[in-house]
Amino acid sequence: MDKRKSNGQYNNQRTVGVWLIYIGVIIILSACIGGDLFIQPFIMGVGYFLGYFLIFGLPYVNKKLSYGENSKFQNRMDNYSIIFTIILCTLVGLLIGFEDLRLLWLCIFIVIGIHFFGFYFSQGKIMLLLGILTLVNSLLGIYLNSVPFLLFAAIDGIIKIIIGCKMLLMRRKLSSPQ
Repeated sequence: MDKRKSNGQYNNQRTVGVWLIYIGVIIILSACIGGDLFIQPFIMGVGYFLGYFLIFGLPYVNKKLSYGENSKFQNRMDNYSIIFTIILCTLVGLLIGFEDLRLLWLCIFIVIGIHFFGFYFSQGKIMLLLGILTLVNSLLGIYLNSVPFLLFAAIDGIIKIIIGCKMLLMRRKLSSPQ
């Protein structure tokens, strides 16, 4: 396996694919047992951090699945996207509060959908598709207030699982010229 530094390639799509499959399952599981909380925060929080550590923190997964390292630009864009997400999720929590948990979680799903656009630079066009699909699903969840939240959470998780499977099966792709 070629371990050179990235020259405009999406080297970590397969690793991110595993992450999306994992987090999709965690979202569905935490929504199924969320009850009045809609998403069970303990399952979501512990699941998120445990998965992040196991998939991105331990070198074994990246060593097996990655074709190389991201460029500095790709890492910078990923970091900006993560910082943007933390800030927006905090603002959503402060502005909406805990009075309307359905709206809170759907707005967090919207923020997550937006944050996928920042990963275009390190993962390619598939992240634009993921962002659009998750945004549309979340906006429909807000608009169709009479439809149970669990359906929108399940769709969100399934979208991530499907896109994750596609990414896991991807071969090395060159990025578009910039």
